[in-house]
Amino acid sequence: MKKENKQGKRVYELAKTLGLKSQDLISIMEGLGIPVKSTLSTVDNETYKLVSDYIEELKSKVKEKKEELESIPHNITLEEFGKHFGIPVEEIREKIMKFGLPYKPNYKYTREEVHYLAHELGLKVPPFIDENFKKKLVKRPPVVTVMGHVDHGKTTLLDTIRKTNIAAKEKGQITQAIGASSVKIGDDEIIFIDTPGHEAFTEMRLRGSLVTDIVIIVVAADEGVKEQTTESLHHAKAAKVPIIVAINKIDKPGADPEMVKHQLADRGLLPEEWGGQTVYVQVSAKTGKGINDLLEIIKLQAELLDLKTIVDAITSGTVIESRIDKNVGPLATVIVQTGVLKVGTYLRAGNTVGKIRFLRNTLGKNINLAQAVSAVEIAGLEDVPEAGEIFFELSNIEEAKLEKEKIEEEKKKAREQGRTPKTLEELLKEMEEMEEKKLFIILKADTQGSLEAVKRAISEIKSDIPIEVVHEGIGGILKSDVLLASASKGFILGFNVRPVQEAINEAKSRGIEIRTYDIIFELTDEIEKLLKGIKPKETKEVVIGRVVVKQTFKVPNVGTVAGCLVTDGKVLRGSKVKIIRNNTVIYTTEVSSLKRFKEDVREVVKGYECGIGLKNFNDIKVGDEFEVVETQEA
Repeated sequence: MKKENKQGKRVYELAKTLGLKSQDLISIMEGLGIPVKSTLSTVDNETYKLVSDYIEELKSKVKEKKEELESIPHNITLEEFGKHFGIPVEEIREKIMKFGLPYKPNYKYTREEVHYLAHELGLKVPPFIDENFKKKLVKRPPVVTVMGHVDHGKTTLLDTIRKTNIAAKEKGQITQAIGASSVKIGDDEIIFIDTPGHEAFTEMRLRGSLVTDIVIIVVAADEGVKEQTTESLHHAKAAKVPIIVAINKIDKPGADPEMVKHQLADRGLLPEEWGGQTVYVQVSAKTGKGINDLLEIIKLQAELLDLKTIVDAITSGTVIESRIDKNVGPLATVIVQTGVLKVGTYLRAGNTVGKIRFLRNTLGKNINLAQAVSAVEIAGLEDVPEAGEIFFELSNIEEAKLEKEKIEEEKKKAREQGRTPKTLEELLKEMEEMEEKKLFIILKADTQGSLEAVKRAISEIKSDIPIEVVHEGIGGILKSDVLLASASKGFILGFNVRPVQEAINEAKSRGIEIRTYDIIFELTDEIEKLLKGIKPKETKEVVIGRVVVKQTFKVPNVGTVAGCLVTDGKVLRGSKVKIIRNNTVIYTTEVSSLKRFKEDVREVVKGYECGIGLKNFNDIKVGDEFEVVETQEA
C-alpha cells in the first residue's frame, strides 16, 4: 500500500485491512498510548506501521504458542501418557485423582486434561492457562490421615473434633478398623481417616492411590516417641505428604512437649520455631484444648496445597475399608475423588464389580448421590474390595460384564506366573536404567546396640550407589516392614532377628527379598560386593526347616528335651539350628538327639512331632522356634 493511500485512513478502514474488529483495534492503540476518539478518526502512516508491526508480533507469538499446545498429545490413555512423557504409570495413577482428574484404565484424556496433568506433574509443557478448563476445577476438602502409637489418643482426638464417642464403643478403646468421617468446620469441610496403623496407610499406597493430602502424627506428651510413632513417621515420609504433629495429653502429669519436639527433631521433623518446616500443635483430646488451633493449621495447609477436583467427570475414588454385613453383604467405605457417585451406578473396585444399591453418608443416613470429594459407604459390590483399591465408574451392564471377564483373566494369569522374590541383584540391575540410583533398606536388629553398629557399618560401605535406611527398628521382621519395603522399592536386612510367618508370606506374595545375618562383617561384605558387581561368596546358609517347641521335659543325665512340631521343611540329627525367641536369635547350636516315639531317627519332616535335644543348651522354653539351617552352594 502506498504512503499517500494510507495517509488519512479511518480507523474502521485500517481494522478491516488488518482483519480486526474496529473496537479491538482501538483497544490495541490505546494500549500503545495512541489516543483514539472514534472509528472515524484518521491514522497517519507512522502510527499505522507501529500498530501493524505490533499486531504481527502478537500473531507470531500466538502461532508459536498454538504450535506448542498442538504438540501435546490428546485422546490418550494414562498408559500412553506415561510412555509419551517417560514417567511410570504407577506414579501417575498415585497422583491423578489428587489433582482432580478421573482414573479409568481405558479412559481417553483430552488435550486440556493431558496439558493440565503434565503441568501439575512438573513436566516440560507450556504454562497451563486454559480458563474454560480451570472453571471446571472446584475447591475440595482435604483428606487427613491420623496416625501414631497405640493408645496415644488418635480416635479420642477425632471424637473431640466430631463430638462423637466412637472410642468408647471400641474394644479397649483402640481403633479396630479404618474409618472415615466428614467434619464441617464453619464453611469448610475436612475428611478424616482414622487408621489402625501405618500398615493400612501403606496398603493404600501399594495399590496405587495415595488418597491422603495431610498426615497428623499423634504423640502422647507424657510418653514421647514410641516404635509405632517412628514407623508411622517413616511411612508418612515415604508418601511425601505434609506432616503435622499433634502433641496430645498435655493435661497429664509428666507431660513434656519439649521432649517430644527434641525426639522428633532428631528424626527429621524440625519444628517451625526452631527454623524447620514442621508445625507442632499442643492439644488435649480430653479437654479440647488446642483443637481449634489444630483445625486452623489443617485449613491453612489445605489452602497452601490448593486442592481441586472436577465434579463434571466420570466417577472415581479410593476404597478406605470394607467388610461383610450378614444382612446386606459386601460393604465398602470409599472416598469419592472425582465426579458424582449415584445409586444405580456400575463400578469396578479392585477385583470386584457391582451396581450401587445404596449410599450412606458418615452420619449413617441414606443418600442418593455423593459428590467429590466425600466419604460414603456403598453396597452392591459382588465381593469385598481391599483397602486402597481404586474404584471407577462403568457406563452400563455390558461394560460391567467385560470387566468381570478381565478380572478372571488377570487372576488366571497371576496363578500361572506366580511371583518370586526380587533379589538384591535384580534391584541393582533395575537401578542401571534409572536416573537416580539409590538402594533403600529396611533394617531390623535384636538390640539398639546391634542396630547402631550395623547402621554405622553400612554407612561406611564405599559405593557409587548411595544407601538409604528408610526404616529401622528393634525386634522381628513384621508384615509392616515388608509393606514399607514394597512401597519404597527396597529390601529388608535383619541382624540376629527373623521374620514372622506373616512377613514371610507377605514378602513372597509381593516379591520382597529378606536377608538375615548373625555376623556384621558378613552382612557388609556381601552388600559391598553386590554393589560393586562382584558375585558374593559361593556358599550360603539356607533354612531347610522350622520347628516350634510345644512342651519341655527334664531328662536325668541328659538335660532338657523339647517336644516339637515341624512346621516347615525338615529337621536332621546333627543339623545346625538357630534358637529363636520373640523373633530374635538367642543361640546357635546343633541337634544332638532326634526321636520319634522314643525311637532315634535321622530326620523328621513337616507336620510330624518329635523330641529334640540340643548340644550345650538347656534353657528351652515353650514357644521357642528352631530354624534348621545348612550350608549350600550359592
